[in-house]
Amino acid sequence: MRFLAERRIRLNICPTSNLMLGRVEALASHPIRKPFDAGVRVTVNTDDMAMFGQSVSHEFPNLYRAGCLNEKELDQIRENPLTD
Repeated sequence: MRFLAERRIRLNICPTSNLMLGRVEALASHPIRKPFDAGVRVTVNTDDMAMFGQSVSHEFPNLYRAGCLNEKELDQIRENPLTD
C-alpha cells in the first residue's frame, strides 16, 4: 500500500463487478476501505454496464448504503480522477 500511495498510483475499483464475480462476499466487506485508509488514491468505476447493470452513478450510493464509505470519503474519491 505504501508503494502505491507514495507513487500516487490510482486503483480503479469496480465494486459491483467484484461482488458479482465472487471476489467479495458483500459490498459491506469490500476491501476498498483498506487502500483508501492507507492513502492510496482509488476511483469507483463500473465494468460492462450491459453485463453488470450498474453505472458509476449507481456504484457510489451502493457503497454508501452498504456502509463501506461515508459521504465525505465518497466525495474525496469522486474528485480523485480530476487531480494528479
